Amino acid sequence: MTDIDDGKRHEPLPTDQLAGLVVSLLTERKGEDIVVLKMDEVLPITDWFVVATGRNRRHVDALTEHVLVSLKARGVHARNRSGKDTGRWVLLDFGWVVVHLFQPEEREYYDLEMLWADAGKVDLASMPLPEGVELTTEEPGES
Repeated sequence: MTDIDDGKRHEPLPTDQLAGLVVSLLTERKGEDIVVLKMDEVLPITDWFVVATGRNRRHVDALTEHVLVSLKARGVHARNRSGKDTGRWVLLDFGWVVVHLFQPEEREYYDLEMLWADAGKVDLASMPLPEGVELTTEEPGES
């Protein structure tokens, strides 16, 4: 569970909903090839990896800022972040949810999905979302 501390009284946000919220935020900013890995059975320090690709450094930076600012507004703060200075592989650690944002070359090179192949890949449409949040899966060019 992740506690929300924005001055309002909230129930803790379940980690699966936090992961779903991150997917929704990345989708809003046209994050590409979004994958969610259920890590709790293969890695004892986190429950979820959310992996996405940005087209270039500027896009990775925009995805990073959107996730950080949007979650901060809900009272969820990153415990750690790294890679923002180069924008090639940005890691945002929210405790039980870890977000990996890559440029295409780094995503292919590090291939986290293969490295963590024992983790279950989650169907994005089945991710639970916090109340009032919707997942838009519109492809670029659709209206």
